[in-house]
Amino acid sequence: METGSFTVKTERRLQVLDVTGRVEEWLSTVGGVNGLLVVYVPHTTAAVAVNEAEPRLMEDIVEFIRELTKPGGPWKHNLVDVNAHAHLGNTIIGDSRVIPVVGGRLSLGTWQRILFVEMDGPRERTVNLLYIGE
Repeated sequence: METGSFTVKTERRLQVLDVTGRVEEWLSTVGGVNGLLVVYVPHTTAAVAVNEAEPRLMEDIVEFIRELTKPGGPWKHNLVDVNAHAHLGNTIIGDSRVIPVVGGRLSLGTWQRILFVEMDGPRERTVNLLYIGE
């Protein structure tokens, strides 16, 4: 078992970043061959997704989150901190993904990438990694 992390700096309130390269780099340093990799963000207002990193799709994801969670909407949590939409987005998308590792490589589909989803930025965030395997 190996653990690690890296930081991501976001520039906008809602933003999607492709972090696949950073994850692959870390996996190569720990020498993972066959096993499972957990990608986890310890934040209640950010998320992790696996999808295509095509720039227009990433913009669509931001718009989808915006429409679905209605930032600034009449959410009760906004009486405490005006970021209820980000907590709701985390609840829908999720804070982790498990990705198989086969032959030292992430077992992702042709167009699949690991996406960090910021919903309450700009911020500096942590992405945690846990590899279990040989």
